[in-house]
Order: sequence, then C-alpha cells, then structure tokens
Amino acid sequence: MNNSSRQKCSPKALDTLLIIVFSILFGLAGFLLLYGHFTLHFKHVNWIYSTGRDLLQHQLGWEFFRNEPWRFPLGTIQAYGYPIGTSVTYLDSIPLFAFFFKLLSHWLPKNFQYFGLWELTSVIGQMLLGMLILKEFTRSWPARILGACLLVLSPTMIYRAFFHNSLSAQWIILAAIWFVILEYRHKLWHWAWLFLFALAMLIHLYFVPMIMPLWIISLYFHYSGQKKRWPILIDILAVVAVIFVIGYCTGIFAVSAGEIVLSVYGNFSWNLNGFFNPDGFSKILKGLPLASDGQEEGFSYLGLGNLILIPLALLLFLVKDRARKNLKVLLPFGIVSLGYLLFAASNTAFFNTTPIWNIPLSTGISNILDLFRASARFIWPVFYFLVLFGLIAVARNIRHPELLLLPILLIQFFDIQPLYSSKRVKGYAEYTSKMQDSFWSEAAKTNKSIVIIPTEYYEQVVLYADKNHMTVNSGYFARADYNAMEANAQQVWNDLLAGKSDSHTLYLLSQPKYADSAAANLSKSMYLCNFNDYTVLFSKENEVTKTVGDLESRCTIPNP
Repeated sequence: MNNSSRQKCSPKALDTLLIIVFSILFGLAGFLLLYGHFTLHFKHVNWIYSTGRDLLQHQLGWEFFRNEPWRFPLGTIQAYGYPIGTSVTYLDSIPLFAFFFKLLSHWLPKNFQYFGLWELTSVIGQMLLGMLILKEFTRSWPARILGACLLVLSPTMIYRAFFHNSLSAQWIILAAIWFVILEYRHKLWHWAWLFLFALAMLIHLYFVPMIMPLWIISLYFHYSGQKKRWPILIDILAVVAVIFVIGYCTGIFAVSAGEIVLSVYGNFSWNLNGFFNPDGFSKILKGLPLASDGQEEGFSYLGLGNLILIPLALLLFLVKDRARKNLKVLLPFGIVSLGYLLFAASNTAFFNTTPIWNIPLSTGISNILDLFRASARFIWPVFYFLVLFGLIAVARNIRHPELLLLPILLIQFFDIQPLYSSKRVKGYAEYTSKMQDSFWSEAAKTNKSIVIIPTEYYEQVVLYADKNHMTVNSGYFARADYNAMEANAQQVWNDLLAGKSDSHTLYLLSQPKYADSAAANLSKSMYLCNFNDYTVLFSKENEVTKTVGDLESRCTIPNP
C-alpha cells in the first residue's frame, strides 16, 4: 500500500479505533459507577445464591450445563428436569457465554460465574453502538460520548441487569438501528444481518422478532432500486437458515409447541403509561398504577433526562432541521413503531388501570401471539427510537450539543438513582444453605438422584443436587414440558406404591397427603424422615442408612 492510500485510510481507522477505546473505558467506568466491582469477581457466586429467583436460575443453568458431557443438540441439559431434560436456552444462561466457558471449564475454578462480565459486556456494547450511531450525525466527540452515556443510563437496560441478564443485551436493538442507518447510506456490509441474528439467537430468542421489522426496513432500502428480485430471496432464506440451525443447536426445539403456547398473551402487556411511569425507581417522579402485576414486564421509564430531551429535540427538528429527506427514513421507523406499540400493549390495553381497548382474539391467533407472551418487551425498540431521535436532533441542530447533553445526563443519573442502587452488590455476600443436617452431606456420597413428588421448585434442593452432581426431576425454567415432568413424577410415585424403589435416589414429598400415604403404605420398605423441614423418603437398601446415625428420632423406620 502506498503512502497516499495509507493516509486516506488512517483517519477513518483511527476514528473507529478511538470509538472502541472510549467505549471500553467509559463502559467500564459506567459499570463500576452503576453496579460496583464485586460482580466481576468470577469466583464470587454467593451473591447469586443468596439473591435466588431468576438470577439463580441462570447460574444453575450454567452449572448444570458445565457438568454435562457434550451432546447434540449442544445446549442440552439432562440432569436438570431429569429424565425429560431441558436446554441452556430455557434457563436464560446466555448460550453464547455458556458454550465459550464450557470449552474452558477444565481450567476454571469450581465456583465460577460470568454474569458480572456479561453485564459489563452489555454496558460496553451499549456505549459502543451509541457512539457508532452518533458518529453518523456529528463529528463532536463530546456529543458522541455524552449521548452514548445517556444510552448507558437506559432504565430498560438497567432494570434487567442481574435479573433477566440476557435481556440486558439491548445493544442488539441499537445494532439493528445502526444497520438500517448504514443501509440507508449504502455503507452496510452485506452479511451483517446474518451475524446479528446469530448473536441474538445465542443470547435471547426475544431479540430475534424485535429486530426483524428493522431487518425488513433494511431490505427495503437495499433492494428498492434494484430490478433483480431473486437476491432478496437468498437473503431471507439465509436468515431463516441461521435462526433454525442455531435454534436447533442450542436446544430451542426441545420443548413441544404445546408447552410454549399457554394462552396467556395479554397477561404481560405494556401499560400505555410506561414511558412516564418510574414504578418506584425515580428520585423525583412518583410511580403510576398498573392494571396487573404482569405489566411490570413493560417497565420502560424514559428517565427525567430523556423526558426533557425528547420534547426539546422535537421542537428543534420542526423549527431548524431542513433535511426533509429524513422523512424517507423516519416514516418506516414510525410505521414499525406503531406495530411494536400495538403488539406490546396487546389486545387488552390499559392506561394506568383504565381499559383502553379489549379486542377478542381467536384461539389460533392467540396461540401464535403467545409464542412471545411477554409482549410488553416489544416496546424497547420504540424506547430507543425516541432516545436516539432526541440525541440525533440535538446533535444536528445545535452548534455545541454537549452543552445541553451534559446537564441532561446529570439529571438522568440523579433521577434513576434508586434503580441502579437496587442493582449494586456492595460486598462479598454470604450464603448458608437451609440443608444443614449431616444427613444431606452423607446422602450426597452415595445417592445419584432426587425426585420431587409432585413436582415442585425448591431452590436449595436444586442447588444441592447441582453441587453434588445429582439429577433432579423438577425446577424453574423459562419454558419446559411440565406436563411430561409431572407425569414422570407420578409414575415414580406409582412405582413406589408398587414396591419399586431405587437405592440411590432420594424422594422428596412436596405435599402432606403424599407423606400420609407413604406412612400408610410404604412403612415396611422405606424410611420416611424429616430433615430441615423437607419430607424425605428413601429405601432401606439405601447406603445412607449405614452412615447417618440417630435416624430413629427423625424417621419412621421400616419394619424388619
């Protein structure tokens, strides 16, 4: 390459390199400011165990998956929900990271978590895509940085952090918006969408339908001036192939359609007050009522900074922006925004607790829509359209946009302080299992399985099974064939009543009537005990009977 070519390339390359460097530096600073550093300690897992709920679900998915041998589909987990099994996808354990770290499992410590690193990646991704989008509209580095920082202070992203971890990767939506902008300007790498859909599939399935309307806009811009139509078919088939191949490999199709469709579309809808409702996470504004608890899925508070920015930006756009050609790109965004909003609000829409519309749906349509039952999440693209419109309109129409963006950023940071404070891990957490009786440690040495009858989710029992490499038949999954799991538990119970038990299995009875039935029908062949408030049943051939003393005081002993 000659010197003139090198000189032509270097400014653009340097600009991109600086964006990456600034994104990493400001992303790391933003992460530490919002969440602290304790979650970045890979060996620190107790904060996850003590938090429980969804965060523990994600960690359990990773730990069970890590201990499984490689199978195909690659995301398969058999020991959790045994023998039906599940997938790392349906535990929201972020297959992208789960696959990578499983490859390194031999060199990782016994206690290991990657969710702090994941949230750091999401913050850096948010910063990076924000700067790349703003690069298309302003040369001001302060404006790029401040605007991207405002995107980092996105309440929708922060709300999901350390809760629904995979859903904090909202930079995927920003990437899709960036692709549309680049396509409009004839700069987009042709196969970029394939890469983005692949990433979405390896992170969380909900992002796939979220970015599809933007992909369609991109296809429209790409092919609108071309006479040949067959290349668009190739593009569509390539994206469909990527979705299905990765979906199969990660185990998405392991769950039957009947278990995915539960006819609950509308239960997790977006309330029309969402952009203005802080739901208790604002330092300044009061929360607004919701029509149901399920509408918390639609948390999409813009933040006071954005609520000030967007009206100002609209005024600037109407008064000063003379680039009317922007309507060509704004109109498609407006159309898909209406579609997102209607789907998010669902067929039963509310403003506060007041019904706005209630549209009856046929069973067939309801079942299709139910594939993505948490419809409220589909308001996120509209959220980012609004914020980016505000940032771009200010960047384009003010000589020194940083003078406005800085106070906006500070107002936003102050306003949402209750939200990010609720996410901060302030130290090394302690975790003590409820299962402290010596029975459990002895039972783990010789038993291979736990069967909960009827199926029930006990966090500490599942964690106990995980730590001791035991199978467990029940759990907490995003999607699962619960009917098959319950049928299997009932079959095991029928086998017990018929005198068939396994000497390497602990049976936990989750309802009193089963304990009463066991006392009446199984006293000759099995021990019925209570340890740490868990009702446990095991055969008299179980090796634990030889290693645990004083069973007489805590168990009903089988007759000789």
